[in-house]
Amino acid sequence: MSVYKFRDPIHGFIEVSNLELKIIDTAPFQRLRNIKQLATTYLVYHGAEHTRFGHSLGVMHLVTKAFDSALNNYKIVYSKELFDNTKREWYKQILRLIALTHDLGHAPFSHASEALFDNGINHEDFTKKIICDTEIAQLIRDIGIEFQNRYKVGEEYNITPELIWLIYGEKNPEMKPEYIMPDYKFLKSFMDSDLDCDKMDYLLRDSYYCGVNYGKFDLNKLLSSLNVYVNSNDKIMQLAVERGGLHAFEEFVIARYFMFIQVYFHKTRRYLDKLLVDCIASILPNTKYPDDVYEYLKWDDWAIIDKIRQMQCHYSSAEQYIKRKVMTCVYETTAHSNRESDLQLCNIIKKELQGQLGCDIFIDTASKLTNKFPTTEDYDAESGKGIPILVRYTDTPSSIASESILLKSLKPINIRRIYVAKRYAADAKRIIGELLQKEDD
Repeated sequence: MSVYKFRDPIHGFIEVSNLELKIIDTAPFQRLRNIKQLATTYLVYHGAEHTRFGHSLGVMHLVTKAFDSALNNYKIVYSKELFDNTKREWYKQILRLIALTHDLGHAPFSHASEALFDNGINHEDFTKKIICDTEIAQLIRDIGIEFQNRYKVGEEYNITPELIWLIYGEKNPEMKPEYIMPDYKFLKSFMDSDLDCDKMDYLLRDSYYCGVNYGKFDLNKLLSSLNVYVNSNDKIMQLAVERGGLHAFEEFVIARYFMFIQVYFHKTRRYLDKLLVDCIASILPNTKYPDDVYEYLKWDDWAIIDKIRQMQCHYSSAEQYIKRKVMTCVYETTAHSNRESDLQLCNIIKKELQGQLGCDIFIDTASKLTNKFPTTEDYDAESGKGIPILVRYTDTPSSIASESILLKSLKPINIRRIYVAKRYAADAKRIIGELLQKEDD
């Protein structure tokens, strides 16, 4: 199996096979070169020009390392293999394909424009269409055939786009007879969990290109601390962290926490996202992305920006976006404004500004629940809830809830902001200051 290498600024050399390279060379995958990872963030952090292309390669690289590390550590601790060699290599190839293709369905400017999908669909639905209905489908099957020939195995080791989607994207996959429990659920955890490689890559990649330190963590220590916990009745198989890697995991979670507050929820980026969505809605037929996968694939960041440039003379949001004319944030709550009094105060400020200034006001709420960060509930071996922390001198895992006071103290992010046009900003801040002084008195 020949190997091609991509030079990556985050991970060094990333190796792909010839057949994986054929997927990368397809038009649907090359489109990711024109989909920015962080939407409008490049207009705030000028280095944030990176795309879903590099991220997809990075995630494929990391799932390979994470999978090998977890299985190697399992063998060291339990003196036995979790899977035989053929199954291990089969699962690893499946994971690499899931990681490589997981972002194919993203809309232009990634998450920023997902509100413009029709009929309750999301980018994952387009990912399914792309891997199952385009040229990529046959290339995935070719990899399955090559695997069977190389390891001299039968159809039970086939790899298909339908299998890739069953493991990664299918809703309630346990209801399907071909779904292998607990193996497939375990595989998905490398791509969709509190420990997943998707988050590991985008935190390091985003912080690098934004020029900030918030998203950095000890990747090598975290990967080397991964293991597998299988409960006594073999019904639950989970990606776990050895206790020695707890601080690396804490660092990983805190990195994500700060990236949301400092980068993903940046006040200017949030307003620019709003302008962008307004522009895209005016560009798309019926304000929605097309359902047809081939029509959908014609849309990328370049196509959108070209259309916005054409319409800037007669559409105010387009002019504001191209010329980066943003409203000014004149009031912002703390990062954890979840009290009813915070909402009431925002409403009072809004009414006061409208009454005294008579200007347009934009209200933004940026929120992230703690259950989207680490699971801090007690670990339950029967349900698989919680993150198992493996302690070498006991057979019963501990949990994040009992091991990490730091992570247990995290509170939901809920930032409320009030924006006005720049010409009203000084007066608005004065009015707000006087209002807050009265509240204190």
